[in-house]
Amino acid sequence: MNSTIAIISDDILFWNLFIPLLDRKAPDLKINVCRNYQEINYVADQNNFSLIIIDGGIKNLSSIEIIQYIRSSKRILSPVWFFPEIKSDAYLHKSMLIGVNRIISKPFDPYVVVDEIISLLSLK
Repeated sequence: MNSTIAIISDDILFWNLFIPLLDRKAPDLKINVCRNYQEINYVADQNNFSLIIIDGGIKNLSSIEIIQYIRSSKRILSPVWFFPEIKSDAYLHKSMLIGVNRIISKPFDPYVVVDEIISLLSLK
């Protein structure tokens, strides 16, 4: 069975840290990039995700609201990895309470994160 992940970000640099490496290391992995609520809604209705990656630096969207939306409205139970811009303890705690499974601080090593994605999805 092929795995599917969603990368929620409107920053081409953010998702381009992952896509080329994932394409090389896990060519059967399906990757959906969502830049707004319409794309999130459409992709969520069409796929079962193995992992959701959320960029905390999305412009014009609240990352916390996106997490609440995918957890509460779309009822997606897949792991959520969050890359927040805001580092306050209260913000990070709230993100965990509403459904983030893992917080990864920026800057990060995309090679390490991609290896962790592959390990999580057992694609090796």
